[in-house]
Amino acid sequence: MFILKTVKPEEATGKVAEAYSVFPKEMPVPAPLILMSASPELAHLQSGIIRHFMTHQKLDMGLLAMIRYLAAVEHDYTFCINLNAGLLKMAGGFSDADLEALKANPENAPLEDFQKALLLFVLKVVKTPEEVQETDVEKLREMGWSDQDIFDAAFHGAAMIGASKLYKAFSR
Repeated sequence: MFILKTVKPEEATGKVAEAYSVFPKEMPVPAPLILMSASPELAHLQSGIIRHFMTHQKLDMGLLAMIRYLAAVEHDYTFCINLNAGLLKMAGGFSDADLEALKANPENAPLEDFQKALLLFVLKVVKTPEEVQETDVEKLREMGWSDQDIFDAAFHGAAMIGASKLYKAFSR
């Protein structure tokens, strides 16, 4: 599957096994994390990032899945498009038509206004970062988002760019 040597979940030990343990046993380890096992330290660090988002105080799993889905769509990251579409269908009750509508117009995302504003901001960061203005951040602050929340959400979306490039480069 990859052109680099990686570690299968059933063969993982040490830092790689710790990294994989971020996911429950009944959930398969996502292929991008398996790819990261080529560098055990980076896989371990990535699992810490995953844990951070899994336990985030304000960024819920539905919003995060939408961020990942739309950022993956923007960068044609098929693995994460499919993974997050599946999560949105399973946990969020989305249909294929709902996903197409979300992709076509994220402004109609089924979110609270404050969450939708953050989602749209993250998409701006991912698509046109040079257009981000201080007023964008001020608006989010007025809606109750902290600077950490804003940065975390933007980081989450932007991380899809690097992950998509690495996955495309090393997958076969």
